[in-house]
Amino acid sequence: MIPIEARWEMLEPGGFQRIDEDHPLDFYLGMDVSCDRVLLLIVQDEEAVPVQSQAIHVVCRKRNDGQWALMFHLVQSELGKIFSHLCEDLVESSRKLTDMTNAARFILARFERWQRLLQHGHTGLLDESAVRGLIGELLYLHRFSLSAYGLLPAVDGWLGPLDAAQDFHYPDGLFEVKAIRTGTSKVIISSAEQLDNTGNPLQLVMVILDSVQRDDDAICLPDIVNDVRQRIEADSVALSLFEERLLAAGYIDREEYRCYCYKCGGFRFFTVCEEFPRIIRSRLSSGVGKVTYELSLAACIPFEIISKTES
Repeated sequence: MIPIEARWEMLEPGGFQRIDEDHPLDFYLGMDVSCDRVLLLIVQDEEAVPVQSQAIHVVCRKRNDGQWALMFHLVQSELGKIFSHLCEDLVESSRKLTDMTNAARFILARFERWQRLLQHGHTGLLDESAVRGLIGELLYLHRFSLSAYGLLPAVDGWLGPLDAAQDFHYPDGLFEVKAIRTGTSKVIISSAEQLDNTGNPLQLVMVILDSVQRDDDAICLPDIVNDVRQRIEADSVALSLFEERLLAAGYIDREEYRCYCYKCGGFRFFTVCEEFPRIIRSRLSSGVGKVTYELSLAACIPFEIISKTES
């Protein structure tokens, strides 16, 4: 299929074109008479549209055939490329929907998450540090959590994208994942809550990721995302939740992410207990706010778990 960004050039002002005849939803690309880009979805009932943004307007209008046209209208032309990625995401994320009665609500909910990213100045791409961190979390999810907890519970427990204190919350404990390079001596702990287990078992997980040139053995973000998707595709609820968490993390499918390639040098696990070197909220003086600190890996060695196997 021709990429959406290229298909805009094929449209005449006022014209619309079905995106994919095999797609279960009736998506159309359009160009209004002012040459502004439009994504149109035909739905059966009127839908409540989200609060309008300065960049993209959403309207739901009744058609002559009694159906409704849900339209996403780009009004800031400089965001054309980002709008194309948004359209591709709405189309592809809904391709495997099984409940057509809730399709419009699914699309609008996903659009609203996009809208929040745009409102915060998100350019559509994570920086290299965020890419490394997300790969680390996804490797842990793929290689440990899915087999240990099952598909849906494993994905449901991935709370890092929701700004939880720790990246993973499961019935038997909490897991905070950090991506580090070979030879790293210190790791940044971003808050007084991150290593505060509040009475729950907590492990600090180090994923060793070294930058490499692109080759068949290298790991890049789109590949590990697709690995997880394939692993959980049998559970549609887990897959839908995974897509939501990816979007909350600021990730959308982009080929640019293949520029960042890594080799995984393994995992190291540490038990965070009372004696573990850390700063926690309950020990801070009154009036102390946000805390960020460096943790020496050498000081963590006495708490390392020597044996833990991947699935």
